[in-house]
Amino acid sequence: MLLRQRIERSMFALAFAGVLGAQPAIAQAPPGPEQPWAIPDSAIQRAQALGNKGFAVPHKQYDLAALVDLAERANPKTREAWEAAREAAAAIGLAESAYLPQLSLQAIGGFQHTPLPMPRNLVPAGYFVSDSREVIPTLALKWLLFDFGQRAAQVQAARADSFVANVIFTGAHQKLIFDVSQAYFDLGAARGKLHAAQKALSTALTTQEAAVAKQNNGLATVVAVAQAQRQTAQSRYALAAAEGTERTARANLIAALGVPAATEIDVVDSAELPLPPAPADGVSKAVDQALAHRPDVIAALGKVDAAEAALKGERRSYYPTIELSGKAFQNIGSLNSDGGPYSSIDRPGQSILLSFSVPLFDGGLRRSRISMADAKAREAQEQLAAARDSASQQVVRAYNGLLTSLAEYDAATVLSEAAHTAYEAALRSYRQGVGTYTDLATEENAVVQGDTQVEDARASAHTAAAALALSMGAIDIAGLQP
Repeated sequence: MLLRQRIERSMFALAFAGVLGAQPAIAQAPPGPEQPWAIPDSAIQRAQALGNKGFAVPHKQYDLAALVDLAERANPKTREAWEAAREAAAAIGLAESAYLPQLSLQAIGGFQHTPLPMPRNLVPAGYFVSDSREVIPTLALKWLLFDFGQRAAQVQAARADSFVANVIFTGAHQKLIFDVSQAYFDLGAARGKLHAAQKALSTALTTQEAAVAKQNNGLATVVAVAQAQRQTAQSRYALAAAEGTERTARANLIAALGVPAATEIDVVDSAELPLPPAPADGVSKAVDQALAHRPDVIAALGKVDAAEAALKGERRSYYPTIELSGKAFQNIGSLNSDGGPYSSIDRPGQSILLSFSVPLFDGGLRRSRISMADAKAREAQEQLAAARDSASQQVVRAYNGLLTSLAEYDAATVLSEAAHTAYEAALRSYRQGVGTYTDLATEENAVVQGDTQVEDARASAHTAAAALALSMGAIDIAGLQP
């Protein structure tokens, strides 16, 4: 009865302590849905401290290669991929450690008060009490000697995973190079459009001055002057929009670099770069190179190896294992009975055992694991086929995109030159009273359109060349500039 009361009191105390412990945890949640949670000052201070850790960017002019070098040092994406590769490499050591013995130092000690039953003809009370005090330090050895290839399969899978992580790290660098290149050429296009907008405003002012001069001479109507002023206002609006586009493109480049958003960088204008050349080889050869060099294709191939190694290891789970275990210990203790004198011991002991284990029945666990591993291996095969198809399609699109961009640039250059010639002729005719303002405004718009198309085509050609190099798995810093 007394024991039952003690148990009930203990259970009540535990339940009460649990209720008390649960209250502070609930209080950590917002008090209600009708108001936002107040962020603690400590969290705000930590965020501010992180924000003050700026990245020092050297003050110099940055061309594309220098920008890529800066991005590879500053962007967290490459460091993240690098840490993932290091983690996968460490997993190889983890798998290989299964070949070595495990040695551990253990110790157990304590006191035990044990009532034990005895026949009443020997002990009138029907029991006696044994008190023991003991400390047993132990040096234990455990060594898996043979497992029919399970550990070998695990090491093989770990090496394949490490290979995949290394290839993904290379792919992260190539993706970063492309992102920086695209942002750089987008900035170049925005700068080109800004220059075109500035020239368009200058052209519009020239046209407006010609209309006003003719009006002063009684040769132009108020309508023509108003139209010229409207054209000038439209050019000012386009210039403001172009300035905003240039600022956005610069911010996008800073974001691609992975440096703080407020960083100021002096970027070399991409208009100084020559156009990329047309592809020297046919599209089929470009596809063959992509299938042999693209990181995603090679990584998919490594995933196939890892999945097949894992399947091999699961199949080996049906085989027995042979394990060696041993212990060397020192038994330090004492024992007494019914309050009598203690008997002490301080003697060494040891054991060595060879165990043989073969699984007979596990409720289908191994069969299910093998089915899962087999499905994962087939999935990896399909992912490899999908990666090859995707790579081929991307190469074809990038190849055709580069040819199209180069052709568009040639056509836009001819169009721009013709538009400038036509505008100069229309302006002379208008000043001489031969041409009309409508013809002059039409040619002015053609100049703006032609200059803008040239800048768009230039940026598209550079971006298409970078996209083709990325799709072929050949993009690097050395090949950025033609």
